[in-house]
Amino acid sequence: MGGKRRAGVVAVLVGLAGCAGPTSVAPAAPSSSAASSTAAPTVAATVEPAVPDSLLLPDEGRRATTAEFTDWTTDRTLTRAWLLDPCLPTTYPTDGRRVRFRTVSREGPEAFDARQLGVYPDADVAAEVLAGFRRVLDACQEGQRPGGAPWTWATADAPGLGDDGFLAASVFRAPGYSSHGVRVAVTRVGSAVFLAHAGGEYNTAEIDDGARAAREVAQRFLDSL
Repeated sequence: MGGKRRAGVVAVLVGLAGCAGPTSVAPAAPSSSAASSTAAPTVAATVEPAVPDSLLLPDEGRRATTAEFTDWTTDRTLTRAWLLDPCLPTTYPTDGRRVRFRTVSREGPEAFDARQLGVYPDADVAAEVLAGFRRVLDACQEGQRPGGAPWTWATADAPGLGDDGFLAASVFRAPGYSSHGVRVAVTRVGSAVFLAHAGGEYNTAEIDDGARAAREVAQRFLDSL
């Protein structure tokens, strides 16, 4: 893995907020009509697989097995933000078209792990969600808050992961704190978008064992359908 995850991730995030100035020099997130340098696959005109609301996401409902970690908790807030935020902040116009949204997460001294599922009216809207993810990752691949932490993102397509999928990895270097980052796997299946997230201490932005572990979580979701 790019680096051992630690309790510092929560403290670093707080420190980042403290370091941030009133404005950000990161590139502005592109609009939903902006062109992507990585073309999203064409949506096939096929019958969409059902993702019932009763389907449990990977690890949903599991109790903590050690005192250091919380139980996995479920939040069904429809307006909750995606845990893919390259532009700090990042806005996705497709958020307003969600039919359902669920976040399952746990916290611990060395990690923040989450799974998110967004369901949309049809496969075209869900495909636009992934296209939007790719656009902001392109636009905000590198950035820095004034006087704060610079960041870097790396991405890679994930052939065979659902109808469309990719992996992403980041590193943030905050003054006075250990570097940290996230590893993310995203997949679309029909009108549903699933995101696996793992946050912790990472020294580089690379598609490493942490990103591959996130992909395994996404595959567990696909296998449950």
